[in-house]
Amino acid sequence: MPRYTPENDGTGLARQLTDPLVAQYVYSVFIALAWCNALELVVLCLNTFKRYAGTYFWSLFVASISIIPFGLGYLLKMFHITFTNGYLELAITDIGWVGMVTGQSLVLWSRLHLVVHNRKVLKAILYLIIIDGVVLHTAATTLEFMNNGLSYIHNVTVAFGIMERIQVVWFCVQELLISSVYIVETAKLLRLDRGGPSRTILTQLIIVNVAIMVLDIAVVAVQFAGYFTLQVTTKVLVYSIKLKLEYIILGRLVDVAHIRSQPETPRFRF
Repeated sequence: MPRYTPENDGTGLARQLTDPLVAQYVYSVFIALAWCNALELVVLCLNTFKRYAGTYFWSLFVASISIIPFGLGYLLKMFHITFTNGYLELAITDIGWVGMVTGQSLVLWSRLHLVVHNRKVLKAILYLIIIDGVVLHTAATTLEFMNNGLSYIHNVTVAFGIMERIQVVWFCVQELLISSVYIVETAKLLRLDRGGPSRTILTQLIIVNVAIMVLDIAVVAVQFAGYFTLQVTTKVLVYSIKLKLEYIILGRLVDVAHIRSQPETPRFRF
């Protein structure tokens, strides 16, 4: 029968919850909840969009479906279900990690077009996402595989621990940056629409984006507290929640567009 095995400490990131039995249930429940959200997200994505095209649709779809392999790989690793010494588990996890994390950044970027009309700013942010994705995903994945096979080498373990902290913070800052640009531009629209019916909707958009930023910071806080396994399982749940919040934002944006295009007619949401 598969048994939960805690991570070996050597990076300063392997602190565990007090009771291992409680820990394995907490981690498993977080992943299970993320999977439920992911399945719902995929169905929502396929039913909400009339055309399966565009950066927003594909980034949302890929980020949603990537939650499943990310959680699966780590679940297999925690319980040592396969006989590949962790390599298969890491491969599955990292495939999901790339799609989930960079996919989320692309989701945030793709809706910037609705409030930002400066093409240079949009291009600069896109290049930032691409460069960060290539550099950080490659470096972190390489060190993770090295740490898995050469954990007895102290320098490898330390390098992996440092890289883990860097990539978590860097991706968090990247998403905070994109969300901040979105909030600033939405706030400008608020000033142009004093007392209009879309003012409430724009305010709700800002609140939802702030909530997304708080979730990002929470993941970083767990990481720096040293709870690596808790951070990973919290991350997959947090990303599934953030993607669900995207549908609230999508609905609000549709409302704003409808108000501005047909101010005198009744509004219908979908």
